[in-house]
Parts: sequence; structure tokens; C-alpha cells
Amino acid sequence: MNRKAILTILLLLTVALSLFPISCHRTPRQVIHINGFEITLYDPETEFPNSLSFRVDVEAKSDISKISLHYQVDKRDIIPITSIVFPSFERATKVATGWKWDMRKTGGLPPGTKVRYWWSIEDTEGSTADSNPANISFDDKRYNWHSLGDDKIDLLWYDGSESFGEELLTAAEGALNRVSTDIGALLEQNAAIYIYASSDDLRAAMVYPQEWTGGVTFAEYGTIAIGISTSDIDWGKGAIAHELAHLVIHQAIFNGYGTVLPTWLDEGLAMYAQGGPSAGMRSMLRDALNQGKLFSAKSLTSTFPAHPEEAYLAYAQSYSLVEFLLQEKNGGKTKMLGLLNAFKNGSGHVEALRQVYDLDIGQLDSLWQQYVRSSFEYTGLSLVG
Repeated sequence: MNRKAILTILLLLTVALSLFPISCHRTPRQVIHINGFEITLYDPETEFPNSLSFRVDVEAKSDISKISLHYQVDKRDIIPITSIVFPSFERATKVATGWKWDMRKTGGLPPGTKVRYWWSIEDTEGSTADSNPANISFDDKRYNWHSLGDDKIDLLWYDGSESFGEELLTAAEGALNRVSTDIGALLEQNAAIYIYASSDDLRAAMVYPQEWTGGVTFAEYGTIAIGISTSDIDWGKGAIAHELAHLVIHQAIFNGYGTVLPTWLDEGLAMYAQGGPSAGMRSMLRDALNQGKLFSAKSLTSTFPAHPEEAYLAYAQSYSLVEFLLQEKNGGKTKMLGLLNAFKNGSGHVEALRQVYDLDIGQLDSLWQQYVRSSFEYTGLSLVG
């Protein structure tokens, strides 16, 4: 047989095999008998971060008329939400069916998310059966994870020594203490922090990430994911503090109704917990002030600019706005907690600012600009070209 013939056969075999789903060869987890149904259960297949595939086989005396999959995602909600899907199949006394949760269409889940699920079956005679609820953890199994933790934080990483993990866990604990001391907010539910070995690895663990993503907080899930290389641990410590602050703040304002913080407050508090902007950011803030190019506080309420330099300035301004509000003469952390509680109670940003500080956003902007100008003058930084 010549080389061309062999390649043709291999190609045909490849095409033929692709017609049969891998799930056909899965090993059953359990076979149960309920109300005359024989239900064969399988563990879901995880393809992180893109999909979660469910399968069930059912046999009955009468034709099976309805099969539904019910599932709940373990995240912070006022009332647990149960989603229901109806896999397609042809009526028969013996049916095999399933459903693939394609997260490229619905949005992804962070690593470690728990999903609770069960099957409901019905036949043409009206008999029904429900399988017992089972749980699956949507884990990123591409890596062998190490873990360390305390009573508030679980830190997981796969690249680096034990001391690498210990140093990052210590940084996380310190960040929580700073947020509590400086802002007054506490972590209400445990945090899981996944440390990827690089930003590229992190983005590969997300569905459609932004190209600049280096860290992300999934507040509803109590999960943080950050790309930190072993050679850039100092940056990593700051990134952990930043993301933990986001998590603490979003837990503090949680009310189940999708309350949204103004971006300057959300990012400003995270920058404050991180230790503030770099010298380069402060220089950029000084130059923008000098040149009359500061963003208004109102414009920083929503999405930050996409252009990197403008985004850096927006972060620097947000930090400075929060620094201004946390001055003791402006109420310090007492009023800041009052502001967060106003959001928790359902106030919008206009109402919350007025309620706690008796200011509108324009007045805040004016007072802040006076503050930042005097800050630069006080530290001896020139405001002239």
C-alpha cells in the first residue's frame, strides 16, 4: 500500500471517529431505579474554561416523554436560582441524551465553582422520577494545584515553591488587615485566590478576556484569579491587595439587586488598599493638573478610557478622590462605611453621595481639585511646566 493510500485511510478514520461523541464511552457513575425507571448517571465532563457536559441514559416500560436537567450555581444570591434545560431526544423506552453548557455563549465561571444538578424524567403514562442532587466542581484540571490557607483565604498556585505560596498568602492577609484598618470593611465570606503563572495563563483560563487582563475578581463567587510569575512577586503582592479590596467592597455592598459602584470609587478603594499609585502615576496626575487635562469626577463614574495613558490617569485620579474622602476632616473611614452602606441599601451614586457627604458630584470634583492642588504644593512639586 502506498503512502497516499495510507494517508487517505487515516483521514477517513479521523472523520469517522469525529462523528461519535466521546461521551458515548464514558463510564457510568451510578445506576438507580425509581418508579419503574432505570436511570444511568454519569459525572459531567469538564473542558475548562469553555464547557461542562452532562449526560443521562434512561430506560422505562413506556415511552419517555420528557427529560430535564436542573442546575444551581453556587454563588451569592438572595434566593438560589435554578436553571432548567430540556435536552433533545426521540421518544422511546430507552433514551440516551445530554446537554453541553457552552460558556462561550453564556459567559464563563471562575475556577472552583460548585454546580449542583439533578435530572427529572417523565414518561407517556405520567410516571415521574427525579435523581438525587449531585455536585460538580468546575476545576481547572490543566494544572496540578498546591494550596495554603487560613480561616479567611484559600490560596492556590501551581508554579513556584512552597515559600512562594506562603509569601503571597502573607501578603493577602496583610491586605485584608489594611482594608479593615483604613477603610473599615471586612471580608464577609471566604476568598479563593487562584495564582496563574503568567497573565497569558490567566487569560487562557477565561472566556473572551480583555487582552490587558492581569487579575480579575469574581465577586459573586468569592473568587480571585491573578497571573503572577515567580520573578514578579512584588507586583503580585500589590495585585492581590487590589483584587481583595474589590472583593471586600463588593461583599460589603451586596444586596441581591445588582448595585453598581461608580468606577472611581470601586477602583479608587482598590488602589488605596494596594498602596496607592506609582510615582509615574503621581507624575501623570501632576502633569494633567498643570495642563488642565484632569477628567471630571462625573466622567469617572462609568467605564474608564480604553487608551492606556488615559486609563492610568483615571486610576490615579480615582485613588486621589478616595484619599481625599478618607481624610479625617472629611469623615474618614466612618463616612466611607456610611457611603458603602448607602449603596448596600439600594441608593444610586448621586443619592448616596448627597446622603452621606451632602455633596453632588460637581461639588466633590471642585473640592477634590483644591485638595490635589494643595497636596502637590505642600510636597514641593511644581505645578508650572
